[in-house]
Amino acid sequence: MPSIFDTIDPAMLARIQAMRLMDDDFMTVVFDGDNEITEFLLRILLNRDDLRVKKVTTQEEKRNLFGRSVRLDILAEDTKGKVYNVEVQRADEGASPRRVRYNQAMLDSHSLKKKQDFTELPETYIIFITENDYYGLGQPFYKIKKTVELPSTASTYLPFDDGCNIIYVNGSYRGNDALGKLMHDFCTPNADEMNYSELAEKVRYHKQETEGVRNMCRIVEEYGKEREAEGLKRGTQQTSIANAKNFLQKSSLSPEMIADCCSLPLEQVLALKEELASEAVAVTN
Repeated sequence: MPSIFDTIDPAMLARIQAMRLMDDDFMTVVFDGDNEITEFLLRILLNRDDLRVKKVTTQEEKRNLFGRSVRLDILAEDTKGKVYNVEVQRADEGASPRRVRYNQAMLDSHSLKKKQDFTELPETYIIFITENDYYGLGQPFYKIKKTVELPSTASTYLPFDDGCNIIYVNGSYRGNDALGKLMHDFCTPNADEMNYSELAEKVRYHKQETEGVRNMCRIVEEYGKEREAEGLKRGTQQTSIANAKNFLQKSSLSPEMIADCCSLPLEQVLALKEELASEAVAVTN
């Protein structure tokens, strides 16, 4: 009876065997729904031994009615209600501060129900693991601190605590400590070379066990189809927005009719109308 390795397209199998935890497709499969391994990851990243994860999902989409949605690599919540978003980025441009800002905004916008007070926003941790040293200073990680600059002296600052903790982790760091060993494990495709048995066991399952490999094949195919569909959808949406703007500028159609014609939410068309009005005022001034 042939093994699963005899029935898989060699190109697909080679792709799976070459995957590392630094590749978001593979990393999200390894951590999805696994509270224990996610807790293990966060404890090392944050140098904490008191953290308890109660829920974790991967590739979770946060939708935005008026603009771009985001898909988060790892989204976890601990027993104290704190929220953790962990992203892996191989390209530096994917970890820009504005990307972090957008992730924070999307997390916050989905954290409160109607009439909840802003004080109930959970404390969040946004952690970007970058393949390269994003700031190029040779540090294992970089914690972003928001401060208030006092006008009386340029060297005095007050902390600005908005409850959002931002950390860049240097994926190229190889120090002889827990984080250095973790980054080594994230960057090798070979489970036998890993320092942590907790990670190695999960990687072996998805690369060597029949059910794990079968699952990886399915997911790789699904991700490919999803990303192709998302690309087409983004192109279609951009065309719809362009058409709506054209109608708003050159026709007397009502926003309701434009929304219907362009297959856009009425709220989005109204927002476009305000945007065009603001641009017109700016040009006039």
